[in-house]
Amino acid sequence: MKKFIREPLFHFLLIGALMFVGFSLFQNEDQSMDTQIVVTENDISVLMADFKRTWQRPPLEKELQGLLEEKIREEIAYREGLALGLDRDDPYIRRRLRMKLELMLEDISAQSSPTDEELEEFLAQNREMFRREERIRFSQVYLNPADHGDKLQEDAERLLERLTEEGENLNLELFGDAIMLGKTFPLTPSSVINRQFGNAFAEQLSGLEIGKWQGPVRSGYGYHLVLIEERNEVRDPELAEIRSAVVREYDLKQRRELKEKIYTNLREKYTITIESESDPES
Repeated sequence: MKKFIREPLFHFLLIGALMFVGFSLFQNEDQSMDTQIVVTENDISVLMADFKRTWQRPPLEKELQGLLEEKIREEIAYREGLALGLDRDDPYIRRRLRMKLELMLEDISAQSSPTDEELEEFLAQNREMFRREERIRFSQVYLNPADHGDKLQEDAERLLERLTEEGENLNLELFGDAIMLGKTFPLTPSSVINRQFGNAFAEQLSGLEIGKWQGPVRSGYGYHLVLIEERNEVRDPELAEIRSAVVREYDLKQRRELKEKIYTNLREKYTITIESESDPES
């Protein structure tokens, strides 16, 4: 007898018997479960469309029957899983249900388009989000402190004179020390300039005159002589210029607020108790 109990076959039969008893007990307790499965014409159309999209042809009759049988199997497994409560403690299923609910709420919030008045009000309340930062077009010549030592200021002044004298005939490739950065920059946002040259470099450029070589200006690499060619100041654009961006941000805000509002309303339906093993004040 002991040898038989150790056999895997005995364990398999025991588990099967327990599952059979469990199913029987559960079904006796819940006779209200819907046992009617209806495969609608729309269901069949969706199955056929999915098949055609994958295989580039409509399914044969035998293939369609296979698709229908698979759908029925899926529906039976789904209902029996719910009846057994298999969804209750599964974090993956819980996350999927939450995701589907929130996507549904987002679809609801996207049904209405905002008016110009609503967008104007939203823009006025969120100016900093859409503010156009300063953009600068400039040229630079680099001076490596390691190569010039104590003569850095003197060499910079001499180079500044030569750059000014060259005027329109200036060939930047003939001046300055080697650096991985380019010599000329198109209209570039201040944040991008700072990422390339180091913090506060663009702020120093903001204080320079347009149209003349100046410096040296310090960066994270060393020093630069700079020619500011064009500068677009910080400004707040009008709605017509950035309408698509405002609509996008407005929609995101509306969806967040709608989800939060619905969640708050749903939460009021529940009595929530948070149990603690020990008193935090003890």
